[in-house]
Amino acid sequence: MRMTQQAFDLDLVAGKQSVATRTAGVTGVLTTVWRLFRSRCQIARLQDLDDRQLLDMGLKREDLHEALTSSFFDNPGSYLTRASRNRANLFYRGTRHN
Repeated sequence: MRMTQQAFDLDLVAGKQSVATRTAGVTGVLTTVWRLFRSRCQIARLQDLDDRQLLDMGLKREDLHEALTSSFFDNPGSYLTRASRNRANLFYRGTRHN
C-alpha cells in the first residue's frame, strides 16, 4: 500500500465520530451548564448576607449584582474572585475603597 493510500484511509476513519465520543461531548456541555447554573444559585444566596459580612470576604453588593447579570456562559465565580482580590490589593496598598 502506498503512503497516499494510507493517508486517505486515515482521513476517512478520522472524520467519523463514535457514539461514545458524541455522548461524551454532550455530557461535557451539560455538565458545564449545570455547574454555571449552580454557581449562580450559590451567588444569589450570598445576597442574604449583610454588607459587613460581604466586605469581610472582600465583596460588595455591586459585585454580586454584576456577577449575576453577566452573560450566562461567563463564570460568575471567577468575577467575584477577581473583585475580591482587587479590593484586597487596594486595601493592603493603603488605598482603601469602602
